[in-house]
Amino acid sequence: MDIMNDRDFEQLWERAEAEGHAARLTAEYPDWRHKTRRTLSMAAGVALVLAVATPIALSPSATGSYNKVYCNRTGIQDQQWVDLADELLMS
Repeated sequence: MDIMNDRDFEQLWERAEAEGHAARLTAEYPDWRHKTRRTLSMAAGVALVLAVATPIALSPSATGSYNKVYCNRTGIQDQQWVDLADELLMS
């Protein structure tokens, strides 16, 4: 009859406890992975929607009109800006 010392008992106890935890984690892993993937997919979707919607929301309206043009140079006639805008729109 072998007598188990305290150290051997502790090692055996820790191994049994670790095997229980490993079995539980292995059983829970597929559900955890599914939830993690779903969460990451949702976050990526939200980021994509924001990446597309932000420039659209911040851009000036295509139907909006601009009544004034400002320039820090003096001596430039308004008609020159009208001609420039017309040329840019027609090109």
